[in-house]
Amino acid sequence: MAGKDYYKILGIDKTASEDQIKKAFRAKARLYHPDLKHDDKEAEKKFKEVNEAYEVLSDPKKRKDYDTFGESFQQAGGGFSGARAGGFDFSDLFGGAGAAGARNFTFRSGDPRGGQGDPSDIFANLFGGGGGFHGHPEPRRGANVKRQVEIDFSEAVQGTELKLRIDGQQVNVRIPPGTVNDSRLRLKGKGHSGVNNGPAGDLILTVKVRPHPVFSLLGRDLLCQVEVPLTMALLGGRIEVPTFTGKAMLSLREGVQNGQKMRLRGKGVQMADGEAGDQIVELKIVMPKKLSPEARQLVEKLDKIVS
Repeated sequence: MAGKDYYKILGIDKTASEDQIKKAFRAKARLYHPDLKHDDKEAEKKFKEVNEAYEVLSDPKKRKDYDTFGESFQQAGGGFSGARAGGFDFSDLFGGAGAAGARNFTFRSGDPRGGQGDPSDIFANLFGGGGGFHGHPEPRRGANVKRQVEIDFSEAVQGTELKLRIDGQQVNVRIPPGTVNDSRLRLKGKGHSGVNNGPAGDLILTVKVRPHPVFSLLGRDLLCQVEVPLTMALLGGRIEVPTFTGKAMLSLREGVQNGQKMRLRGKGVQMADGEAGDQIVELKIVMPKKLSPEARQLVEKLDKIVS
């Protein structure tokens, strides 16, 4: 990482807050994640740089040391002979040879072939993943994945299963019965894969439900409106009501009011636990738009009687 600017790698200012550093890291990590950039050596290199930058800047102590020494903090070729950074004395670490000793240091970073160590790998391990000289980078939890899905009203009522692809793998998502519009579901461990054997993130779904021309949903209850003729509202009677699985007859007492709600037991959402919701029927009394002379006389007569 010689001569590289960690702030520039993450695309942030030197005055960036901890939250800004974290947000920048997540965005960059998603952009260059190996699971999304298969066989892309340049993306793999950038992904490593992003992780190294975050390891330093997310740690207040390491960040302070980095800010103090500037870009020379990353250079094994000079500027650190006998200097201390992050509590390490390079002259002690490399047998008194300072930075020059780093160039001749044989470093194994999980590579069975061994070989001459790259000074940048040495510094990345010193100030990076907490692996020290053993080449075991710190496991990191994968990022959460946020998705929005859209389902039909019938799927919201009855429940459904969706198949999504996350990091190239199929994820089966069960949408439970009674899911209302804008519901949020969290599936543990179904997000982006972790780094260095870290746990996977979560999948967070926002569910949009397409509207139905007749029904709406409230928890496990279905709601609908039914038009009632004025005469039936006055006299009472039986009226046909649509349900989600067919039709039902609803008995009305005389004198029902506009906006009054009635309940059909067990005609709502069939929940996974075996319980069933109800259907709530709102009565909408329909007034005649025009009265015949005979009807007007009857209404006037009725008005005198009831008043």
